[in-house]
Amino acid sequence: MKLKKYIFPLISLTLMTSCNYEDINTNIYGVSDEELGALLYGTSFMDMQQKVIPIGSPTLTTGPGNDLQNTDLISSGNYIGFFGNNNNWAGQGYIEANWNFPDNRMNYAYQNFYSKMFQSWNTIYGKIKDSDEPSDKEILSLANIVKIAGWLRATDVFGPIVYTNAGNGDIAPKLDSQEKVYKAMLADLESAVAVLNKSTAKVLGDYDVIYDGNPGNWVRFANSLMLRMAVRVHFVDEALAKEYIGKALDVKNGGVIEDVSQEAKIQNSDKMPLLNSMLASIDEYNETRMGAAIWAYLTGYDDPRISVYFQEGSYGSRTGYYALPPENDKAKDESEDSYSRQYASKPNVNSASPLYWMRASEVLFLKAEACLYGLMAGDAKTYYEDGVRKSFEENNVSGVDEYLDSEALPAELRIGALSHAYSYSSPLVEGNTSPKWDDYKTSNHKEEQLQKIITQKYLALYPNAVEAWTEYRRTGYPFIAKPADKSAPARIGASEDCFAPERFRFGATEYSANPNMNEVPALLGGDDQGSTKLWWVRSDRPKQ
Repeated sequence: MKLKKYIFPLISLTLMTSCNYEDINTNIYGVSDEELGALLYGTSFMDMQQKVIPIGSPTLTTGPGNDLQNTDLISSGNYIGFFGNNNNWAGQGYIEANWNFPDNRMNYAYQNFYSKMFQSWNTIYGKIKDSDEPSDKEILSLANIVKIAGWLRATDVFGPIVYTNAGNGDIAPKLDSQEKVYKAMLADLESAVAVLNKSTAKVLGDYDVIYDGNPGNWVRFANSLMLRMAVRVHFVDEALAKEYIGKALDVKNGGVIEDVSQEAKIQNSDKMPLLNSMLASIDEYNETRMGAAIWAYLTGYDDPRISVYFQEGSYGSRTGYYALPPENDKAKDESEDSYSRQYASKPNVNSASPLYWMRASEVLFLKAEACLYGLMAGDAKTYYEDGVRKSFEENNVSGVDEYLDSEALPAELRIGALSHAYSYSSPLVEGNTSPKWDDYKTSNHKEEQLQKIITQKYLALYPNAVEAWTEYRRTGYPFIAKPADKSAPARIGASEDCFAPERFRFGATEYSANPNMNEVPALLGGDDQGSTKLWWVRSDRPKQ
């Protein structure tokens, strides 16, 4: 790997920061800052890409796996039923898996969603933020797009974050409200697109594991992120939504992700050895298994994606798809008994399986929602069905025509439906919907159409858990399964009929380190707790 010969000089530079940086490069190593620039930016850029959705080198063993557990597997993915946990962590006083948000876990989450990304981005930003060189502007534009991809997850989990003041050198920077964060991110994406649309060569190609330095694909991803954010805010700021939907879809701005080859994903490659970070929780810890909600949809709809997403499990002598409920109230079960919960269905991944930042199917569902609410021209049904077709294509399964004509409903989560949690039940079918666009259960067709769009988007997003959790909180769809742990809602100050937390809270360390954290409740419009809704939540969100 090309980077190996630079490891010692870079470590030395890190350890000798009290010395004159220019003298170190010139006099000791005989290399100017300019010559070392591409390496310095490149290694930081590589690190940034690993922090959007946590992933890392196989040599890091379970580190990135622990990070992903915290952000996506035992938390957000568990809340919205992608995954069920073979553990309740009661021995640790319960953690985010069961809606308990202790300081140590929330500090850890903030590092994973925000701080680790900041460290790498700030290395690049601090060196070239004032540069007028076109190549530097291109590098910073790439770094800003990746930063936004990561920090969008941060603001969608916590709400207020430091954004407009990031990198300005303040020891105690002021936080921005989520509304301000979104507006600044959208403007920054627009600026990055303008810079990269002028690019005539690869940008950081040796260090780019997403698009190999192709500026055109980075533009498509940036515009697709812009579309995601713009559609997200339309319930609370329609004018802002329309403005940036128009900019994202303006062909003169470079287009959006349209096919599989343009999708943003990260996985093992010759350029950077990586290990899918879901594996630690699935195989080493025996904790992440198929979730009840996605089981109900995939089995009820007879959805062929089930065999792509999950492996068959077993219960006694029987084999099939077996799920665990959200917020499992049972201790970890690794017994050799053939009825053990460890034998519920595992997510179907291997060491080289990618983690997807954004797929073409999501873009089509975003367009469908935008058309449904008159935010762009076009037919919502066409984009909806194209989104389902694209997801089937992405997963290499057939039968989409029959699927789109199906009036089937999700499977009932009645007592006995989940063999490994026999006494569990949850309402899911009443008020739910089928894949067929014109199959309506009520007279409110527009609301049912939104439900169809978000339900199919949920199935296409798998396993992008934070994004699915965000869409559930924003729209109220898809319907999900209630917590098996009946004490979970009270831990976040929510009513007992709450099906998922609204957000993470900040840990005490953040408050002690920055006095401006005292502004968080005002920026949130509520207490810093898991039941406080974020800015983009629709005012008439349906209650399941």
